[in-house]
Amino acid sequence: MFDIRLPSTLVQSVLDALPTPVFFKDRAGRYRGCNRAFTELMGKRPDELLGMSVFDLSPPELARVYQEADEALMLAGGEQRYEAEVQRPNGERLHVLFYKAAVRDEHGVVCGLVGTILDITERKALEHRLADLADRDALTGLLNRRAILAHLEGLHADRRQARQPLCLLMVDVDHFKSINDRFGHAIGDEALVRVAGCLRSNLRDGDRVGRIGGEEFLVVLGSTDLDDARGVAERLRQAVSQIMVETLGGMLQLTVSVGLASSLPDEDWAHVLGRADEGLYAAKRTGRDRVVVAQNEGRHLLSKDWRRS
Repeated sequence: MFDIRLPSTLVQSVLDALPTPVFFKDRAGRYRGCNRAFTELMGKRPDELLGMSVFDLSPPELARVYQEADEALMLAGGEQRYEAEVQRPNGERLHVLFYKAAVRDEHGVVCGLVGTILDITERKALEHRLADLADRDALTGLLNRRAILAHLEGLHADRRQARQPLCLLMVDVDHFKSINDRFGHAIGDEALVRVAGCLRSNLRDGDRVGRIGGEEFLVVLGSTDLDDARGVAERLRQAVSQIMVETLGGMLQLTVSVGLASSLPDEDWAHVLGRADEGLYAAKRTGRDRVVVAQNEGRHLLSKDWRRS
């Protein structure tokens, strides 16, 4: 049985001067020493920590992660690095990076470990913010083209495996080129922002909407029923028709055309999107400000190559 002795007064003073939590454990996984930063993190006095295990300090789901990692390290020897969470006494959870190394006795047998904890909570939050920004359209704040198509592809795969249909809406702002030409791009941008906000606020939790280019938006519905999808499309169309944008030439009323498609068995997601696009163009051709459900027979007539465009 190995017993890591408490460091000398000088060594302990040096460890206590470090802002990074440091701890020592014996082969049984019991704490045998630490520095001041570790006691502050755990909310325990040094004498209270001696002899404790991870299950005495942390919630079971976190303690099991630490225990499994410790045992793997002491069986294999060497060093270890992994990300996990640590819960403070007040319940706050921190994202941390553990650095650990096995300790061997004079016979070369692993008899414990030494570890440090680096708080990476701010870094993880920044990573999440940057990832979110990478998925967002800069003007409208909606999902961008790449993100909404990735969502569509993943959901379509799940639905096809479950033998369930997928419903899509292609939404296009009517007469958008004329809006830009007549009122300028600032008003055009405001129109897009207003439409984006209207779409987002009128969708349900399971629905997703993204801007896929110019004045075009894609809505991927969480529901699988075509009649329900038609109702959603009509509700969105009516909501947008209530938007009025103030211009120097007076109030500008916005409208959208909508193409709706429901996937067929074993149909590729790009074909579903292509049919929704055909429905959108049919809505444009027949007067705009309306919803057109794409016909199944148009399934191979893609207006765009959605994987490459």
